[in-house]
Amino acid sequence: MKTTHLAKERITVEFTEFELTALAALVERGQIGVEPDAEDVDGIRYAISAVATEFRSLLGHFELAA
Repeated sequence: MKTTHLAKERITVEFTEFELTALAALVERGQIGVEPDAEDVDGIRYAISAVATEFRSLLGHFELAA
């Protein structure tokens, strides 16, 4: 991973294909451990799971583009 831009509110990084694949695998495995309760829509586990799901969806778009 290489930092390409560093600002007060935003950081831009560049990943190799291997690093992105490894990160996706870690997110997928980590998501298993933070399964939120169905009624806990305001909890941290729900937020983490939602971000992980969005990240995995984004990676699918990258695969289609490649």
